[in-house]
Amino acid sequence: MAKKPPITPSRADTAEEQVTRPAKPERFHGATLAGADFDDVDLRGARLHNVALGGADFDDVDLRGARLHNVALTDAEIDDADLRGARLHNATLAGASLDDIALAGARVDNADAASTRWSDVDLRSARFEQSDLRDVAIVGCAIEGLTIDGVRIDRLLDEARGRQSASPSPEAKKEALPGKSTRTTRTTRTTKKKPRRPAAGK
Repeated sequence: MAKKPPITPSRADTAEEQVTRPAKPERFHGATLAGADFDDVDLRGARLHNVALGGADFDDVDLRGARLHNVALTDAEIDDADLRGARLHNATLAGASLDDIALAGARVDNADAASTRWSDVDLRSARFEQSDLRDVAIVGCAIEGLTIDGVRIDRLLDEARGRQSASPSPEAKKEALPGKSTRTTRTTRTTKKKPRRPAAGK
């Protein structure tokens, strides 16, 4: 009986395998990698559990579909990283700088992101739940579909902008007041002179 030829996956299947199902995802458990330098690293589907990455530098790192649980990224520099579809749970990002990051479709739960700066970050359809976002600076980011604790942020901003454009300016309010003249009238105070008393003996 003749052997059947091996099944060759199509290009589409190969691309999908590369994006969502890497052959051997890296696993880091209980590691201390503070200050580590990750440059041009493929960490698709990686599993990081109880990992200390404070002050680490991520540059051109592929973390699509990665799972980060109890990970400390305090003061880390994350630049040109792909975290699409990633899951971050109980992660510490306080003081971190995130620039040119893809977080579309990512889910962030119970994270400390206070005082972080997000610049040119793709946050479309990302979900944040029960996270500390105090003093976060978001600059030039795509936020379509971004939800924080179930609230669509893009819709919230649209409503706020609509209210601002509908409300008249303070100057317009002054001009619209009935009977109010814009001309300033100056009132002069007149004092009534007292009659002089005649001198004694006259």
